[in-house]
Amino acid sequence: MNYAALIQNRKSVREFQNKVVPFQLLEQVKTYYRKSARHLIPEIGTELYFFGTDAREALEGAAGYHKFLVGAPQYLVLLTGEHPQAYLNAGFLMEDMVLKLTDLGLDSCWVTFADSEQVKDALGIESELKIAAIVAFGYGVKTTRRLRLNIKSMSNIDIQAKRHYFEPKRSVSDLAHWGTWGSRDGLDKAIGFYDDMLWEALYAASLAPSYLNRQAYGFLLDTGSVTLVARPDDYSVPIDEALSLGIVLHHFTVTAENWAGKLSWSFEPESAQLPEGHRAIATAAI
Repeated sequence: MNYAALIQNRKSVREFQNKVVPFQLLEQVKTYYRKSARHLIPEIGTELYFFGTDAREALEGAAGYHKFLVGAPQYLVLLTGEHPQAYLNAGFLMEDMVLKLTDLGLDSCWVTFADSEQVKDALGIESELKIAAIVAFGYGVKTTRRLRLNIKSMSNIDIQAKRHYFEPKRSVSDLAHWGTWGSRDGLDKAIGFYDDMLWEALYAASLAPSYLNRQAYGFLLDTGSVTLVARPDDYSVPIDEALSLGIVLHHFTVTAENWAGKLSWSFEPESAQLPEGHRAIATAAI
């Protein structure tokens, strides 16, 4: 797959056409998961379930933001085994599946949930693994304008029409720090521009979907290393935060690997001087 193009072209869809996804496409998605899907940590056990439109009624009250569930012809439900980075891996893996859906001409939307057992009961899933991620997919309803919901606080919500499809909410220079958190001296020289690996990887990360579009993360760069940092956010619960960070790691990784070969993340990053509430999540050599 051309990850760079897919990352730029994927969009979240909140309304789907009443159109059946062909069996052949569903089989391609299943085969991709079994044989080719990218995992952040391959040793973590996962299971992927497919559900049709009947799942919407079953999931009502068990999934969806404030129990508002996006109705769709199909749903992907990912389960995970226990692991300290289980939900980071789930976000990474499910975003890979989302981009495969995009590659096949299908639209999608991440669906939030609060209680794994409630979702399993609603869908009749019998497994010892936990629900990790849910994605609705199908053929989106075409719209003339795309809106971005900017939630600055629960009393300050800004809805804007997006005039430029590829414009990220936060710029590369806003996400990246050089040497120490808050420092941008030498940053432009370090990351380059457009055709440079670090700039393209950071740009791809800036396009990652995140919970409530909060983008509660940043990158600390130094000579030969990059560290993903979680910023404090009052509106994200731990699972949603971890899924969002896993998606960010996916976008950065698959883009950087076009230039640098396989990227390996350490989840016990060396301590860095970070502001209160900020946490180093993963570090990779570059």
